[in-house]
Amino acid sequence: MSVPLTCIIIDDDDLDRLAVEAELANYDDLRLIGSFGNCLEAISFVKQHRPDVLFTDVDMPEINGMEMIKTINHLGSINVIISSHPEYALQGFQLKTFDFILKPLTSDRFEESLRRIIAFTQLKNKAEAYDILFENEKIIFKEGHKIVNISAKEVIYLEAYGDYTKIVTGNKVYLSLITLSSFLESLPPGKFIRIHRSYAIAIGKVKCLNTKQVDMGSSHLPIGKTYLREIREVLSNYMAN
Repeated sequence: MSVPLTCIIIDDDDLDRLAVEAELANYDDLRLIGSFGNCLEAISFVKQHRPDVLFTDVDMPEINGMEMIKTINHLGSINVIISSHPEYALQGFQLKTFDFILKPLTSDRFEESLRRIIAFTQLKNKAEAYDILFENEKIIFKEGHKIVNISAKEVIYLEAYGDYTKIVTGNKVYLSLITLSSFLESLPPGKFIRIHRSYAIAIGKVKCLNTKQVDMGSSHLPIGKTYLREIREVLSNYMAN
């Protein structure tokens, strides 16, 4: 990326805050512009400086991380929760947080999150218009000044990025301003299935399935526990036919 993304850290634990700062020091794509021990100071800073990315804990005094995200969500930052409490993951998902990382923070997990943030930002910057139409198993939308017309048969999988959906085909990756749920409702019935809160796949392109992942050839995607039984049934019926 030519211009680094600006980011801030919010965590009332000094050591945890320093751990994120140490990880960020390894990357040129993000520039730290603020580090805060409470959400009140962070909210004021966000409103004034509009950082691109927020890394925030949840359990903090006065105002917690979830309440802070509700307050500043309309400003459009990419919000990443770093918490010791997995029970907050669902609430984070409902608030359309970009990622949820469990403490203790590891370098591998942080790198994975940063890769997704950078990939999302690059795609978003390319898409100047996000109008999308579904017509006769065709997906038609604008990418910059071009009209993109792809067949639903080309889609390997879809990935949720908040209000956006990443469309992955064998040749290219696209981004559209539509939620994953709405995208799925518009696709041909019986050809796609959700396997995770963040992923949906083309049933006919599955290479292999186990209890934790779906092999889509070029990618291995995680399976949410609540989706596993339905996925097995759908794939069994597909193979039988």
